Amino acid sequence: MEEVNVAKKESFAKEIKEELTTLDYPPEAAISLLSSFLKINGELILSKDKERIIVKTENAKIAKFIYRILKEVFNDINLSFSYRKNMRFNKSTEYLINVLDHIDEVIDTLFINNLDDKIPASLTNSEKKVRGYVVGLFLASGSCSNPKSSNYHFEIYTKDETYSKNILSLIKNKIKVYPFDFKMIKRRNNYVLYLKRSDQIASFLAYMDAMQSSLTFEGYRLDRDMANVINRQENLDFYNYNKVIKNSEELIETINVIDKKLGIKNIVNVKVRELCYLRKEYPEASYNELATLLGEKLGKNISKSNINHLIIKIREMGERFKD
Repeated sequence: MEEVNVAKKESFAKEIKEELTTLDYPPEAAISLLSSFLKINGELILSKDKERIIVKTENAKIAKFIYRILKEVFNDINLSFSYRKNMRFNKSTEYLINVLDHIDEVIDTLFINNLDDKIPASLTNSEKKVRGYVVGLFLASGSCSNPKSSNYHFEIYTKDETYSKNILSLIKNKIKVYPFDFKMIKRRNNYVLYLKRSDQIASFLAYMDAMQSSLTFEGYRLDRDMANVINRQENLDFYNYNKVIKNSEELIETINVIDKKLGIKNIVNVKVRELCYLRKEYPEASYNELATLLGEKLGKNISKSNINHLIIKIREMGERFKD
């Protein structure tokens, strides 16, 4: 049962990522996307004979997407595709893309430098490039809670504190369409950038052009909010109903005292007399309903405030007879 719950929790993030792999990215945005993705999930291997770059992911569609984008950006690049089973932990499949040539070109174009955590300005000097860079980050290490959950969170994590701070600065200074309020925390050996507000998560999904995922998230969020409103209203109605019944029972006890001592029929004030009869006949009626009933009986307009004033008179009369 626990495995099913975990799968549900992770499935929405997977849906977002797979939606992002179906979108078209212009060449300049594709380069920024590859740069951020390889920054997190790429590894430069140095050996005596040759160099190579390994790109890793546990999502087959992301692997195919990165493979295709690399082919589109770098003409005649030689790539190999493989996978391996991780026999530890969750026994997941890890997909590997091996960049076998054009290494210098890839490093220069994508600014691959594990010793430098700056985000090159040339990769983020346009709206399309910034969006591409952010999409690459999310594809590499992003997660998003299932919108059916009440605990909303959207995360991107990295291994380096300086790089995470540079990403925060990028989002704050380069994204102007919405003031995304990302926070950063350290969780074990990772630095996590996160959003908690549901409206910001939905907007960030829309910013990345994951429109279907954004609509899905908003739909579940609105359904949950509506359910909460209805639940609060039902609780309020139940509270108000119980309050009406309690007040009615207390008033009927007072009316019974008056009836025993004086007799309701002997009450001089017509409105008070008729309200006593109505309250005993309709113990669950609200003040508004009593106002309507009394108004029909007397052939005149009676307001809720009139009812309240008459009930005060009944209570005062009851107190006199109790004495």
